[in-house]
Amino acid sequence: MALLPLMRGILAIERQPGELVPHNQLDRLAGFGLITSAVLYLCFNAFGGMVRGILGPIGLAPIAYLPFVVGLVSLLANTLARVGDPQTSTSQFVVLAFLFLEVLISISLGRSIGVVLFSLYICTAIFVAMAVTQRGMQDRMIRAMVPIFYVSVVGVVLSSIIEFPWAHSTYEVMGVQREATREWSAGGRARLAGFSQASYMASAVIIISYCAAEHECKTLFKKALCWAAGCYAIYLTTSKSVLLAMLALPVTYAAIGRIQANDGAKRKSLATILLAFWVMLIFAGPLLSITYGKQIYPQGVGEGPSYSSLADRVLNTWPQAIGLVDWSNPASWLVGRGLGGIGGPMAMVDPNTANSADNLAVYLIVMFGAVSIAIGYLIFRGGQRAIDAGGRGRREFAMIIAMLGVGTAANVIEATFTAMVVGLAVGRQPSRSAAYVKKRRGHRARDKASGTAA
Repeated sequence: MALLPLMRGILAIERQPGELVPHNQLDRLAGFGLITSAVLYLCFNAFGGMVRGILGPIGLAPIAYLPFVVGLVSLLANTLARVGDPQTSTSQFVVLAFLFLEVLISISLGRSIGVVLFSLYICTAIFVAMAVTQRGMQDRMIRAMVPIFYVSVVGVVLSSIIEFPWAHSTYEVMGVQREATREWSAGGRARLAGFSQASYMASAVIIISYCAAEHECKTLFKKALCWAAGCYAIYLTTSKSVLLAMLALPVTYAAIGRIQANDGAKRKSLATILLAFWVMLIFAGPLLSITYGKQIYPQGVGEGPSYSSLADRVLNTWPQAIGLVDWSNPASWLVGRGLGGIGGPMAMVDPNTANSADNLAVYLIVMFGAVSIAIGYLIFRGGQRAIDAGGRGRREFAMIIAMLGVGTAANVIEATFTAMVVGLAVGRQPSRSAAYVKKRRGHRARDKASGTAA
C-alpha cells in the first residue's frame, strides 16, 4: 500500500462515489474539514505518546488539540451549509437540541461550565464521526485506519524490546505537569503503550484498525496473520477485555461470511443476534456486580500477580459508579448525573471519587440516565443498518461488534478509536431522502386541499 497516494485519496476535496453532493463551496469545505479532523484524531490518538513526547518539551504540546479545533470549525460549517437539507438537517437539529438540553440539565445538577465543556470536548470525536458518516464519507475515515494498524502493532512490540526516547518525557499544560506516555503496571507486568499515550488507548487502536485492515487483506492467511499479530500486541498491553473481544472477532467474521449467501431477512436476524449478545453482556456485568459481586469474587481483587482487574471492576468500579447517581431523586432516573458526571471530566474537580466507569452501559447510564436507552438503541440500529448495506458495511458491522466487545469492561467513550465507532454507529441512521420529503409534502398538500373542499 502506497501511503502518499492513499492519503491523497482520503483527503481529496473532490466528492467521491457514495458521498452526499455538496450544496455549495462552504459545504464542500465542511466535508473536507470533517474528514481532515477525523484523520487527525486517528493519528494523534494512535501516536499520541510520541507526538507529546517530542513536541511537549519544546512547548508545542497544544498542537495535540488541532483535531478538536479543526473538528469544531468543520462541524459548525457543516451545520450551516446543510440547513434545510432533507438528508441531514433533521438529525443535526435533534443532536443540537439534545446537547442544548443536556448542558442546561448538567448545569442545573451542579456541574461547572468548565466540566461540561470538557465533556463536550471529549465527545467531539463522536460528533465528527457522526457527521462524516451522515455525509457518506466514512469509507475515507476507515481507510486511514489501515496503515495505523500495522504501525501500532510494531510500536507495541518494539516497546517490549526497547525503551522509546520519550518514555519519561513530561510537559506542562496550563500549569499542570503531564506525562507523554503513561507508565503503569498490572499484576507486576508493565502495560505497554507503544506509540500511544496509554496501554488502553493502544489496544483500542489495534482492535478497531484491525477491522479496517482485515477488509483489505486478500487471502485468509494474511487475515489470520494480522489477527494473530494484533492479538499478541494487545496481550502486551495487558488489556484483557480488548484481548477477549479480539479473540472473539473470528466468530463475527465467520457469521459475516455465512450471511453473505443468505437473504436479507436471515442476514439481519443473524446480525441482530450478535448485536443483542454483546449488548446484553455489557449490561450483565454491572447488574451482576451489584447483586452478586461479593459471591463471584469472595477473595477480593487480589494483590500482585494474583490481582484481577475484572474483580476490581465487579467489586469496586461498577458499583461505585452506579452509586454516584442519586437514585432517590426521580429526575436522576431520567437524566442521570449529566455531562461531566463520570470519567475524565469528573476527575478534574473530584479526583478522590472520580470513576472511569470501564463499561459502556455504566458510563451512559450514569451520564444520561434513562436517555441512555435511546443511545443504546441507535448504536444497535446502526449495526443493523451496517450489515444491511453489504460490502464495506460488513466491515463497519465488525467494528461496531468490536467496540461493543471492548465496552464490556472498558471506557470506550474516552478512547478516540472506539468513540469514533460509536459515532459511526449512531450516524448510520435512516435519513429522509429528498424524494421522501417531496412525497410527504405532496400528501399534506392533497390533505389540505381535501379539507378546504369539504
